[in-house]
Amino acid sequence: MRAARFLPLLILAAGLALWAVQGFYDVAPDEQAIVLRLGRYNRTADPGRLLWHAPGIDTVLKQRVTTTLREEFGYRTKSAEAGAGVEEHPEEKHMLTSDENLVDVDFVVQYRIGDLRDYLLNFRPDEREAVLRDAARSVVRAAVAQNPIDQVLTARGLIQDTARLQLQAALDGYRAGVRVENIQLQDVEAPEAVREAFADVASAQQDRERAVLEAQGYADKVVPEARGKSEEAINLAHAYHERRILEAQGETEGFRAVLGEYKKAPDVTRQRLYLETLETILPKMDKVILEKGATDKLLPYLPLGRRLETPR
Repeated sequence: MRAARFLPLLILAAGLALWAVQGFYDVAPDEQAIVLRLGRYNRTADPGRLLWHAPGIDTVLKQRVTTTLREEFGYRTKSAEAGAGVEEHPEEKHMLTSDENLVDVDFVVQYRIGDLRDYLLNFRPDEREAVLRDAARSVVRAAVAQNPIDQVLTARGLIQDTARLQLQAALDGYRAGVRVENIQLQDVEAPEAVREAFADVASAQQDRERAVLEAQGYADKVVPEARGKSEEAINLAHAYHERRILEAQGETEGFRAVLGEYKKAPDVTRQRLYLETLETILPKMDKVILEKGATDKLLPYLPLGRRLETPR
């Protein structure tokens, strides 16, 4: 009888125990979880220990948050089941540059879940992808429209960084709970109808850049050589100028020294200068020395043989 009286309590205790046991859950290291109480957000559960919620009252929503997700624009990569390959979506890739040229841009957005509460609660599952794709197309088109065609074709880094920052700002405004990791421009090229013309323009630009580099290299070689020769000529001119001045000064000092001696003894100095001049001149010429009065006894002699000799 006593056991029958406690039977409902035992059943209730067993039910409570079973209910409590069902409330235990864990969160994997690469996951986060949010707990909804009666359909409203209650808390966010991080990984690392055994957690508990009230079954039937609380709802636990788990999601992997360390995985990098991606959205492709302008093309779709087919799965192995679908035949593996790429499916083109040209309607997504046509864009207009700031100089009113058409360009085809394929790009990829890589992102992670930044705030699980916003990611799960602010948009329905079918809305999340649409919001992200619409925002990404908008910001990439705006970034491309701010640059001329040459910049779009050659300098992707600036466009990618600008688009990533703008996309992050837009998604933060929507409270999408997404952290944009990267925007990568895959294929950037002119439309097929004008692709050949753009290739010719790119080739011409490369030729121009090569010619500029060659001219710059020639200038870098010739200009220093010309400057070196100019400096050398100037230095030689300065040296010649200094040498001529020193020589003139030396000659002046020599003349003044001779003049001083001349003033002391004019006749002696004049005779010495005469003799020194003869010493300089006579060794360079043929000469015959005769005594005074000997000219009357000389036989005239005409050296015809010397005249007939072939001059050297």
